[in-house]
Amino acid sequence: MWVVDPVVPMKLETIDPHYGKLSALVEARLLENAVERNALRIGFAPVAEPAVSIVIVSRNSHLLLGLTLYRLACQQAFAGATFEVILVDNASGTETQALLGRLDGVTVIRNPENTGFGPACNDGAAVARGEHLLFLNPDVELMPGAIGALIEPFADASVGIVGAHLVFPGGYLQESGAFFRNDAQITHAYGRGCTDPLLPEGAFRREVAYVSGAVLMIERKLFDALGGFDNLYAPAYFEDTDLCVRCHQAGRRVVYQPRATAIHFENATSARRADVDALIDRNRVRFLDRHRSWLFPDPGAAPCFGDRDHDRFALRVLYIDDTVPHLDLGSGLPRANFIIKAMDSLGYRVTVYPAYKADEKIAQRYRDLPDTVEILDSGQADGLARLLDERRNYYDTLWVSRPHNIDFVCQVVFDKGLTLRDVIRKRIIFDSEALFCVRDFIESALKGGHAAAPALAQRARQEIRNFAQADHVVCVSPAEARVLSKFGNIDASVLGHAFDLPEPPRADFAQRNGFLFIGSLLDEVSPNTDSIDWLLDAVWPLVRRRLPDANLQLIGQIAPEIRKRFERPGVEVLGRIADPIPYFDRARVSVAPTRYSAGVPHKVHMAIAHGLPCLLTPILHEQIGWPEGAGFRACDWRDPHAFAEALIRLHTEPEEWAAVQRAGRRQVEEECDPVAFAAVLRTLCEAPVFA
Repeated sequence: MWVVDPVVPMKLETIDPHYGKLSALVEARLLENAVERNALRIGFAPVAEPAVSIVIVSRNSHLLLGLTLYRLACQQAFAGATFEVILVDNASGTETQALLGRLDGVTVIRNPENTGFGPACNDGAAVARGEHLLFLNPDVELMPGAIGALIEPFADASVGIVGAHLVFPGGYLQESGAFFRNDAQITHAYGRGCTDPLLPEGAFRREVAYVSGAVLMIERKLFDALGGFDNLYAPAYFEDTDLCVRCHQAGRRVVYQPRATAIHFENATSARRADVDALIDRNRVRFLDRHRSWLFPDPGAAPCFGDRDHDRFALRVLYIDDTVPHLDLGSGLPRANFIIKAMDSLGYRVTVYPAYKADEKIAQRYRDLPDTVEILDSGQADGLARLLDERRNYYDTLWVSRPHNIDFVCQVVFDKGLTLRDVIRKRIIFDSEALFCVRDFIESALKGGHAAAPALAQRARQEIRNFAQADHVVCVSPAEARVLSKFGNIDASVLGHAFDLPEPPRADFAQRNGFLFIGSLLDEVSPNTDSIDWLLDAVWPLVRRRLPDANLQLIGQIAPEIRKRFERPGVEVLGRIADPIPYFDRARVSVAPTRYSAGVPHKVHMAIAHGLPCLLTPILHEQIGWPEGAGFRACDWRDPHAFAEALIRLHTEPEEWAAVQRAGRRQVEEECDPVAFAAVLRTLCEAPVFA
């Protein structure tokens, strides 16, 4: 169990949007002065075949338009895609005309009168060369990479429109997708006004009802097919919302992309607030006259689009574990990582609640998880209680990993005077992941010289006392399934490890050298630390005498005091490595000298899959359940000399090494197939639906 203080993400100090706008206007005025006093021009590099055509409509907006164009030009190399700029001016005054005269590499269309936002956008789209159109307000600053991020969702042919993560100047959240509600306002921006612009609830990609026209990307062919923006809404407001609805009606999806961030000054270039409100009220009526029956077909039912996502048929899953499950953390978290990815690939809407610890930075949370998964902050019991209050009956399936988290969730729900059935709609799944009772029993026998079977039984029954509340129990190995059956009369499903099989290893025996260990070494009392202490003291000196040129690399998070103890001749302590695959390709033998543990070692499966034969102890052999020689050899740790000889033999005999490698590859193909894994997962999560 994790025994850590929760990490509270650092909150940005934000200021009221009004003062943010004033600050931006001051900056824009200073920029204009600098450009004029120094006789400078704002230029864009020419692009023969732009991927994106950026269409900007201006109307007496010279200050913020200048700032927008300046920032866009400065970031052309960081946009993430090639683009051209098309600027349509709606009969602006002399100051804006002066700015237009200082532009290079921009296609400028000058309308003799103010035609309105939608018609002017249509004018710009008519001369566009890019495959995608990006409609950009003249008071928007795009963050680096935003344009490339907006393009990415179009890899799915069902996507028709993509919008951005909008933030007010000063940092307040303006919009992270938007939805409809059958009330006086109709349109609602998700998260608007939140003081945390990096709100986790708005940091994942999802389909939404509509996105703001301030930053709206659409396929040019679709835009033409839909007839562009409707002139009905000229001069402004609701034309973007109408376009998104027509996109949905055409069978295409509207997607919010959180990785495309933009600062939007909103209405800083508009007329008086009263005039804006009058236009909004008028066009809301026009929008409802056209779309009310489609949006709200039944006055008593929910709208077509909810506040979080609109697909009422998607399975919603709440996944609870110790922390955000990353591949490089070990301790069963790589398996959890794959389960979440598999759920996402099945089309489930997954929310990850890390009970005890979450990465402080949003980017770190998503380093190896899909950005379509919602990853919340860690809030321990209080945070989970709030989540269940806010989203009661929102989730179809609850998946809780590890016995201590199962106890934690049951206690939170019990303290609210509820049962799990009161907060989850359909399916409750408990994943034992690794039973500590088994590990503790073996550790007691190892360190104390004996262990009593009644103590194991008592500890097991205590650990699984809440498992009966689940619809189904999942475990990681047949050995743990037997424990659950014996001590809890639980018929558990085995869901082990799976991963996409890598390409056959390119490096052969002669191109490799040395030994490799992967595992977390943060805790003095962990099985990993115990195993390396034993290996370095009892086995490594014997190996070094026979193989003086071979080295042992240790990969994994490691405490400073443990690192210092492990540093010795021939041992390279690398610490945490984000991508261990190159080390799999260079080493000749992986060693897993575990003396006590629970679960199934993901590191062994990964090493074998990447063509790296392993030497294991009998306990790992039993946990894996594969035949001897299928990617590994096993040797009893109680005979250090025999263990050293087995390491040396696997490292020095090419025929033996190659036979073990080939057999391991075949075993991984049979046992770790991601398609079969996803099929089991789907049966677990959806069985009641199709019963």
